[in-house]
Amino acid sequence: MATLLGMSIYVSFLAFCLFGALLYACGWLLLKLRGLRALKDPTSVPIGAFVGTISTAWALSLGFVAADAWTLNSRADLATSNERSAIFRMLGTAHPTVLNNERLKNAVETYRNLVVSDEWGADDNIVPSPKVEKSLLAIRSVVQTVASDGTPSPIVSQLIHDFNELQNARNDRIAIANTSIDQYKWYLVLALTFLTIATIASTHADRVRAGRHALLLYSATASISLWILAIHANPYIGTEELNPTLLFSSQRN
Repeated sequence: MATLLGMSIYVSFLAFCLFGALLYACGWLLLKLRGLRALKDPTSVPIGAFVGTISTAWALSLGFVAADAWTLNSRADLATSNERSAIFRMLGTAHPTVLNNERLKNAVETYRNLVVSDEWGADDNIVPSPKVEKSLLAIRSVVQTVASDGTPSPIVSQLIHDFNELQNARNDRIAIANTSIDQYKWYLVLALTFLTIATIASTHADRVRAGRHALLLYSATASISLWILAIHANPYIGTEELNPTLLFSSQRN
C-alpha cells in the first residue's frame, strides 16, 4: 500500500483504473453466481434496502480517511510554516545588525540545505537524516556559545525559543510523513469496498441487467474516490505536495 501511495499522479491513476476493472469483474462474477442461485430459489435474494447497510459503512470509512488526509495536509502546512519561520528568525538573529554571528548563519543554512536535499528531497521526510541531526547539533553548539558569551538575555531567550521551535517543527514534519502511510485505515476501506460490491451483486441477483449497471457505476465511483484520496494521502508526495523550496521563501506562495 505504501508503494501505491508513493506513485506519481498518472501512474496511480492507471493503477486505480485497473483496480476499478478488477472490482467490476469480481462483482460481475458474483452477480452471475447469485443470478443462477436466484433462478432456483427466488427467496434467497436480499431486499434492495440491505445494500444501504454495507454501503453506509463504506461511505463512513471513506469519510474518516478523507478527514484524516486533509487534517494531515493542514498539519504539514503548519509544520512547514513553523520551520520556515524559525529558520528566518535565526538567520535574522545572526545578521550583522544583531549578533553578527557567521557561525550561526552557516549552521542554519547548512541545516536548511540538508533538509531540502537529504531528508525532504531524497526520503520524503519518512526517514530522519543523520546529516540533519549533526547540523542540529552544530546549531545547538552555537546557541550554547552565544548564551555563555555575555549576549543580552532577551536575544538569548529568543534564540533558544527559535531553536526549540525548529526542532519541534522538524519532528512534526517527520511524524506527519510517517502517519500518512499508515496502511490499516486503507485496508478497512478496501475491505468494505469489496463487501459493498458483493452486496450490490447479491441484491440485484434477480435483475442481472440492472445489476451490471449498478456495478459499473459503483466501481467507477469507488476507484475515482480512492484515487483522489491516495494522491492526497501524503502531503509530501503527489499532486498537492509541499515543496521543500518553501523553506527558502519568507512567504508561502
